Amino acid sequence: MAARRTRLALTNQLLDEDQLSELESVLCIEFRDKSLLELAVTHQSYVNEHPNDPPISNERLEFLGDSIVGMVVADRLYRGAPDIPEGDLTVRRSQVIRRDTLASAARNIGLGDWLIMGKGETAAGGSDRSSNLADLFEAVVGAVFVDRGYRQARAFVLRWLGDLVDEAISGETRKDPKSLLQEFLQAKGSKPPRYELVSESGPPSDLVFTIEVVIGSESVASGSGSRKIDAEREAASRAIQILKSEDN
Repeated sequence: MAARRTRLALTNQLLDEDQLSELESVLCIEFRDKSLLELAVTHQSYVNEHPNDPPISNERLEFLGDSIVGMVVADRLYRGAPDIPEGDLTVRRSQVIRRDTLASAARNIGLGDWLIMGKGETAAGGSDRSSNLADLFEAVVGAVFVDRGYRQARAFVLRWLGDLVDEAISGETRKDPKSLLQEFLQAKGSKPPRYELVSESGPPSDLVFTIEVVIGSESVASGSGSRKIDAEREAASRAIQILKSEDN
């Protein structure tokens, strides 16, 4: 616990060798190139405040890790559920790799304590922001892949997401909130919903979209997310709750 409190106090500083070694212990992975690990936990806000130290953030590793996480989960679903059709596999994969799930995995690891951010992002609580944590998890996966190869990256993903994949295989397919809202409205003879962008906020590296769901001419609910689809799903989920409560 003492080491974790120390890191929380130093989230606007780079990691020293001892801290990198401690983070390796947390991840249960020894890196050949420890600079990749440090890069994986470096948020764009730190780079903005320290343009020459280091020169880049974890965004490229996050891009790579996003594809690897998707590949690992898709492969596990494909092999573990040979009788499930493609459409259901797609829905089940999205249940596992959505932002909140990856952020939860990052919290379980304690990755937020190691996120290197600028002072402004630190003060704003960026170490527990779901979008940051989901990106951080993907960046670490990308770093593991570059440093240790696909087998180690796959083992890391399944260590933290494997149980969720197994649940997705064995459970019923949970429909997307947008599909559920559309079905709910169709059953009532209502027009299909429309999703309208209300605002975009935050820096380009960490945009937050706010979208409202409109039924007829009435705005029923709104949602926010780091991707438009996440904001639409949140808005749809809230709209269903509101409409069902009105029926009751």
